[in-house]
Amino acid sequence: MSVLVRWGGIATMLGGVMWVVKGSLIMLGIMDLGELLIVAQLFFAAGLIALHSRLEGRGGLPGRIGGLLAYAAAALSAVNVPYSVFAEDGPQNPFPFNVTYAMAALALFLGLVFLGVAALRAGTLPRRWRALPLAIGVSALLPVWVLAFVHLEIPIVVLGLAWSLLGYVIWAEAGMPARRPSRAS
Repeated sequence: MSVLVRWGGIATMLGGVMWVVKGSLIMLGIMDLGELLIVAQLFFAAGLIALHSRLEGRGGLPGRIGGLLAYAAAALSAVNVPYSVFAEDGPQNPFPFNVTYAMAALALFLGLVFLGVAALRAGTLPRRWRALPLAIGVSALLPVWVLAFVHLEIPIVVLGLAWSLLGYVIWAEAGMPARRPSRAS
């Protein structure tokens, strides 16, 4: 299990870096590498699967729902990556790609919200990072979708940094035993 968690943390860090690079390049007016967002989705899905594994079955219903959404995001992203990278028109392709891309993104962020709730309740991450998955998931649901329509890339960069931080936390905690929340008497 720790190998899966460790690789998931690395994948999440790499996906976050891809978002930072993509957003930064657009803000600098250099180029738009939309494919990076799609490839990053696959890496983020691997990170969600690692976070779900880190829960070790203690996530309750939110953990199970988040895990299901993580696997759905991974499956959809596995279909989207080759299609977006090798298609002539890139990531702006028509149906069904735009539907699978949107569903993968929604599954990622909703899955992160559910896994964030589960991680917070189960206490499997260090105390100062327990709310990080939930904070990223909630903050990504509205701002990224709204600001993407006005082509403002700052939230992409900020969320990329947050995903990278979450990946580091997952990676660093891979060898540690999962924490149990302490109950005060």
